[in-house]
Amino acid sequence: MDFRILIAVAVALVAVAFGGFYFALSSRQHEPLAASQPRPARTAEAPAAAPTRAPDAAAQPPAAQPASPPPPASPAKATPESIEAEIAKSDHAELQALLRRYFADDYKALIAVAVERRNEGVADQAFGQELFARFQDIMRSKLRFAAGAGTAMIDRLAANEVALFRALGTEGANFCLKVLGKDETPADSQPPESVRRMMRLGTLYRFQAIVEGMSNTKPVDALTQAELGAFEASLNRDGLRFDEVRSGAFLSKGGDEPGKPCLMIEKLYLSIARLDETTRRKIYAGMFFLGRDR
Repeated sequence: MDFRILIAVAVALVAVAFGGFYFALSSRQHEPLAASQPRPARTAEAPAAAPTRAPDAAAQPPAAQPASPPPPASPAKATPESIEAEIAKSDHAELQALLRRYFADDYKALIAVAVERRNEGVADQAFGQELFARFQDIMRSKLRFAAGAGTAMIDRLAANEVALFRALGTEGANFCLKVLGKDETPADSQPPESVRRMMRLGTLYRFQAIVEGMSNTKPVDALTQAELGAFEASLNRDGLRFDEVRSGAFLSKGGDEPGKPCLMIEKLYLSIARLDETTRRKIYAGMFFLGRDR
């Protein structure tokens, strides 16, 4: 069987490779509240007083003019140095160091755009989401190189994916379909921290695999008939069938409750994880990297 067919095994997981992460982190942006002026308190009407003669205007002291409040200080303009310092204090510090070292041109372009967006006044939450999306755009253009990474690196990424989909099937169940790209409604909140942490790790591990694989760009071999048979047998042990996985139908086998499709993906990963090193590496390469750079 041509290995390109094995890439179709992961057709239901394409969003998981990169784009779905950002979508799950998106949430409805808060509209700025209009500044409302407090209404003056209504006072009881005073009884009418007897008319009195107005004093001479010349005798009246000039009314004191209220002092004008000082204008608000303009926020400091963002610079490449300030943006770099901001990212260095965030959860993306390790990824920042990797990009700066191995992909200097992409990193400089990212910082330039981030400076521009900061100076346009973009809110913190939207800024973080855009930054994460740009990390993934850089990754997408290089993802094919990750297929040359060592098995230990790929297994590390796969283990993180298992933990991620377990979390998306349990405490992050409301975000499962968003990560899979099957629910495009804006989220009203952020996923649990456990989910966000593993998404960040998934992006970092993919970049690490890209760096590791750039010196080993030989093509991935096709599965042999024996390897394909072992894969199908492992799927069957978990109640899955090859055709169901290839079509994506296996996602609905766990039921229609929130999070169930992600638990089925966890089951798929565990079926692959018990295969021998050569077989699972070929399958993971198709699921995580090959064809994901478009």
